[in-house]
Amino acid sequence: MLYTSTLPNGIDIGTVVKICGSVPCCSDRFEIGLTCSEWRDADYALHLCACFQKCQVVFNTREDGVWGVEECGNGFPFHRGQAFEMMIITDPEGFKVVVGDQKYHHFCYRVPVSQVRRLEVNGKVTLESVNIF
Repeated sequence: MLYTSTLPNGIDIGTVVKICGSVPCCSDRFEIGLTCSEWRDADYALHLCACFQKCQVVFNTREDGVWGVEECGNGFPFHRGQAFEMMIITDPEGFKVVVGDQKYHHFCYRVPVSQVRRLEVNGKVTLESVNIF
């Protein structure tokens, strides 16, 4: 695991997760997860996977150990060898993902945001800062 942050009080509507980093030239993928516990087989309220081989960002959840139906973002906002700034904003209906200054995708809640207890970042990505406010 590249980065983890325990969120003992969870997150609420209006929470912003801001991730600044860069993608190494050799990156094949990186993942961001908002999980419901710190256990290895935790449920995911949000799982985001940026896959460079497919030039695709996939969003999903995992409930009771079962992955849901994947949603794909429109386009691919990440580039190898370049920096990025991403925000995950909780609104009343779901997670709004913004990359740079463009709204990228809105992922409707399948798992209540009140169950989120941990932020994870994994894969080939260099993190410069992670802020939750």
